Amino acid sequence: MSGLLRDLNVDSDRMMYNIESTYGVLFSQRVLLALIERGMERETAYGIVHNRAMESWESGQDFRDMMRSDPDVGGSLPSEDLEALFDYKYYVRHVDEIFERVGLK
Repeated sequence: MSGLLRDLNVDSDRMMYNIESTYGVLFSQRVLLALIERGMERETAYGIVHNRAMESWESGQDFRDMMRSDPDVGGSLPSEDLEALFDYKYYVRHVDEIFERVGLK
């Protein structure tokens, strides 16, 4: 595995292009869980996030913008908390540790 990772060529611009092609929908689970943690009923939170995610996916509108403008979301999550949910660093927070484990760092 370490040999595979050592010789892996990554096109970071292409990766970011692919990630951004989701219109931010990849963050929907984090938004859903944050709404539930703030006291919103799971079914209500799911309905909001699911409907906005599907609308975003079908229309090409940015999911982040949709969440920012949704009054139910804004009433439950302060804007700085919502913005933090859309941080890519959350998903790569263990990368250095993983590379270290396989001897690549």
